[in-house]
Amino acid sequence: MRYLLRNTIILLGCMSFFTAAASLPNVPHFYVQGTGKITVVPDTAKISFSITTRDKDLIKAKKEADTLSAKVIKIAKDYRLDKKDISASELYIQRETQYDNITRKQVFIGHKVTRSVQLYLKDLERYSHLVQSLVNAGVTEMHGVQLIASNMEALNKKASLLAIADAKQSAKDLAKGFEVNLGQLYRASKEPIQGEAPYSSRGMMEMASLKSAPANVVDGAFEAGSIDVVQHIYAVYLID
Repeated sequence: MRYLLRNTIILLGCMSFFTAAASLPNVPHFYVQGTGKITVVPDTAKISFSITTRDKDLIKAKKEADTLSAKVIKIAKDYRLDKKDISASELYIQRETQYDNITRKQVFIGHKVTRSVQLYLKDLERYSHLVQSLVNAGVTEMHGVQLIASNMEALNKKASLLAIADAKQSAKDLAKGFEVNLGQLYRASKEPIQGEAPYSSRGMMEMASLKSAPANVVDGAFEAGSIDVVQHIYAVYLID
C-alpha cells in the first residue's frame, strides 16, 4: 500500500503540468474527488491584534504607539513566549481628515499610527489571561485567534495521503458499480480540474477556526476544542 501511494504522489507532481486544454480526456473516464481529514486538538493559538494611536502631534502619536508596543512585548515575554513567537510589523502612519459640512472642506483631525502584532501562544490554558493582560495594557483592536497545530506540515502530508487513497477507492467503487474496467490515472491535481464536477463520496469539509476572543478572564470561558486538517485531491481515471 505504501508503494502505491508513493507512486501516486510522483504521478501527482508530473500530471500537474498538463495544460487546461488537456485536463479532461475525450474518451470515457471517471473524474473523482478524494478527501483526507484528520481531527486533532490544537496546541497553539495565533493571536492577532493591532496597536493604534491617534494624535495631531505625530511625534506624540508615534511615542504612544512605541510605548504600547514595548508593553505588549514585555507581556508576551512574561507569558514565556519565545522571540520567534512574537511578530510585530513596522509602524504604519496615516494622515486622517474629516469632511466639514460648514466649510465643505476636508479638515485635518490627526495622525493615525498603527502596528500589527501576532503572538503564538503554545500554552492554551493561559490564553484568557494573556488576552486580558493585553486589554489591560491598552490594546483595543483584537482581530481574533486562529487555533492551529504545531505539526501542521506533517498533518497536511498525512491528510494528502488519505485524500489520494480516498480518490483511488472512489474510482474503484465507480468502476465496480458500473461494471467497467478501471484504466490508468490520466491526471491528478490538488486544484479542481476544469470541465465537469467531480464525484465525491464525502463532500466538502472546511477547517474549523475560532473567530473571536474573550475580553475578560472567566475560568472555563475558553475551550480550544478540535480542528479539522483537510486536504483534497482531484483525479481523472480512464475507463478501459
